[in-house]
Amino acid sequence: MKSLRRFLKRVGNLVTRRSQDERLSEEIEGHIALQTDENLRAGLSPVEARRQAMLKFGGVEGMKEEYREARGLHFVESLVQDVRFAIRSLQRTPGLTLFVVITLALGIGMTSATFSMVDGLVFRPYPVPHPGNVVTLVSTTHDNVFDYFSYREYLDIRDKTKSYDGVIASADMEAVGFSAERTATPRIKGGVMVSGNYFQVLGVEPRLGRGFREDEDQVPGRNPVVVLGPDFWKHEFASDPSILGRTIRLNGTEFTVIGVAPDSFPGMLTFGLPDFYVPLAMARVFSTNLQKNFFEDRDDRELNVKARLKPDATLQQARNELARLAQDLEREYPKVNRGRTAAVYTLYETRTREDDNWKFGVVFAILALAVLLVACTNVAGLLLSRARARKREISIRLALGAGRFRLIRLLLTESLILAFLGGLAGVAIGYGVVEWFHSKDTIVFMTELPAAVPFRMDTRILLASLALAALSALLCGLAPALQSTRVDLVTGLKSADADVPGRKRLWGRNVLVVAQVSTSLMLLTASFLMARGFQHSLLEGTGFAKDHLLMVKFDPRLMQYNTPQTQQFYKLLAERMRETPGVRSEALTQNIPLGQDEFYGLAFVPDGFQMPQDRENFNSTMDTVDEGYFQTMGIPILQGRGFLASDTSDAPLVAVVNERFAKHYWPGGDAVGKHIRLDSRTGTPVEIVGVAQTIKYQSTFEKPIDFVYMPLAQHPIARMVLMLRSSGDPLQLVQPVKDVVRTLDANMPMLQTRAYEDFYVNAAVKGPGIAIQLVGTMGTVGLLLAVAGLYGLVAYNVSRRTHEIGIRMALGAGSKDVLRLVMGKGLVLVGMGTAIGLAMGFAVERLMNSVLFNAGGIDILAYIIVVPSMFLVTMLATYVPARRACRIAPTQALRYE
Repeated sequence: MKSLRRFLKRVGNLVTRRSQDERLSEEIEGHIALQTDENLRAGLSPVEARRQAMLKFGGVEGMKEEYREARGLHFVESLVQDVRFAIRSLQRTPGLTLFVVITLALGIGMTSATFSMVDGLVFRPYPVPHPGNVVTLVSTTHDNVFDYFSYREYLDIRDKTKSYDGVIASADMEAVGFSAERTATPRIKGGVMVSGNYFQVLGVEPRLGRGFREDEDQVPGRNPVVVLGPDFWKHEFASDPSILGRTIRLNGTEFTVIGVAPDSFPGMLTFGLPDFYVPLAMARVFSTNLQKNFFEDRDDRELNVKARLKPDATLQQARNELARLAQDLEREYPKVNRGRTAAVYTLYETRTREDDNWKFGVVFAILALAVLLVACTNVAGLLLSRARARKREISIRLALGAGRFRLIRLLLTESLILAFLGGLAGVAIGYGVVEWFHSKDTIVFMTELPAAVPFRMDTRILLASLALAALSALLCGLAPALQSTRVDLVTGLKSADADVPGRKRLWGRNVLVVAQVSTSLMLLTASFLMARGFQHSLLEGTGFAKDHLLMVKFDPRLMQYNTPQTQQFYKLLAERMRETPGVRSEALTQNIPLGQDEFYGLAFVPDGFQMPQDRENFNSTMDTVDEGYFQTMGIPILQGRGFLASDTSDAPLVAVVNERFAKHYWPGGDAVGKHIRLDSRTGTPVEIVGVAQTIKYQSTFEKPIDFVYMPLAQHPIARMVLMLRSSGDPLQLVQPVKDVVRTLDANMPMLQTRAYEDFYVNAAVKGPGIAIQLVGTMGTVGLLLAVAGLYGLVAYNVSRRTHEIGIRMALGAGSKDVLRLVMGKGLVLVGMGTAIGLAMGFAVERLMNSVLFNAGGIDILAYIIVVPSMFLVTMLATYVPARRACRIAPTQALRYE
């Protein structure tokens, strides 16, 4: 306790230091005055009396320092002195200071922005209390490490596991028809079905009202209640607190508002921002699969299950318990659970297995760190050059008794100030990059559902930026500080610009320049490879039609259509659109190529294929289309036929597979006429009637996958996309479509009405273009910094050797000889940097091919373009100061010091 009081007292003394110094001076002066008076009475003259009094008292300034050390915090006081001196020193070189701050700002800004990407995609905690205890439970198979559970499986997990304080379930966010009034036309909003204990287990307290009760999730269709999302409540109801108890219509059914989620809870999705939440018991209003019974069918897997671990339960215990339950379910329900296991994932495992978006963030972060490395090496080179110019100052300080550690601390303080200013500017750049990403939301998310890029500069990213600034200060300032204080005093006091005996070569600066050149070459290679990778992805597998196509999405569930009504609607819609002037062909498909909706999966067993003993079936991605799809989309049928109008629900089941599927399961034969059986060996047989060309289905950079097409008449789906091929501008068909839909149902919403070519350009060109722009910017910044660093080194070398150059020219050396002398060193450094940069480029290419593009090999063209371009630019940076050296007058150079 005494130590704490002593420390607090010393802190207080720092604040009142000026007044205490005044009192100390007055007290010392009083003691000296008393002694002086006594000496006067002894007969001494006034001058001698004062001098003797001073001698008897001792060193005044030394006593003051001892007193200050005893009453204050010496380290803090000396640190404040260092900061003041560092600021004055930097003010004397404003150009250098500004350049260093801008250089560090570019590196820190790029890095902090990409850190926000990785944080939002991988590491950011769930927006709930104690997020570390929330885990994700998934169903797994041989082909899928991240599958959902059915409603019945969720109940089994909830009731039969003991490792959790609660188990919750939620479906994917779906398009829901919303209207505030009965007579209003429905508008599309994003809704999520959740279990009754959802808010309770997550620990989320609604801003208004309450969450769901567990009894509201027990009887299907009994409790039509809804909890609104915070943004939805603000935008649709102007934050009206009297919203509680009001009814709204969702998919034609009236729901009572019982609560509003807090602003701190935007939802548990990475990208989606749900407008409202409804109980799972209301699934018949929202469930997407018309062929399944959501509440009874164990293979209707639509639910994402999460749980909160008990404080005394370990992750391994939870995993073992869930694995045992999965084995029990496999024994009890072998038909639908054969080969299925279950896993428990942490937040990190969930986000890295759920999708592949995080891979882009990791690649960007690695490249941004490379930019920061170039910036730090550039700044370190500048500070090394500045340290040589301060050699006399450092020598004088050492000669006067300053300790080496004290001088290193002083020089590091200057680096910390520069890094702090660079960090502040870097945070501003990071904010700008993040806002630039948010401005691309309409390109990234081409959907009517609420979604946003999850990147933001929150407190965690700001702290990371400050840590980067501190690390940059050490990287930039430590080597110059150590070198500056390791000087020969005699030589340093003689001249501020003289070299030590033996002329130690500038190996440190050379290493920095080589690092700059190699890293910049790697960055340029990465940006060029990314552009080339997306170009190759566009050329491979996107050979379907894109122009003269209009797309319109429909979801009759929004109007409470049942299955027969839905089939009748699509049948009449297709027939009437085929008869519309200007329509060359029409198609209905569940998912368009490169669309953002998830494709369904199909479990099957191919006839004549030897199944592994541990597998019940295989899985393939599938789509549901009508008979006009292949013609309208321009996808060639390589063998057999496409679908016909005769492929009705009463006819034998048929399918069309893509070329990769056919070669996978029947590599040496004809797939047409073969059969696959749904779900198992004893399942319903489906005849393959055609083989279509393999295309890109979900993204431009996906590798070729197996794919199955099923006819709409035999596999009815509620939400479909109408594709119309026009003879002219596809947007001219919008009004005819509205007219036809009005004759069928005047209230039926038309969703995502646009030209497919515009959609394709956004998905396949503009979306990847965002990544290319970002990486290209990093490469450009790295190149500019490398050029500046190389120019600075050669210019410094020229100034350092001016006297030598003058002697050489006086002895007969010509301009070409001097040019060769100066540029020779630059050529060596550029050559070394290029060689190392090539190796780094190969490593980055392998990383990008394996992580992003699923490709192999080396893109020779990229290196043929990038390497010579980089070499020429860096040689230009070497040539400019070398050319200046050729023009030095010998008489002037001989007098130079």
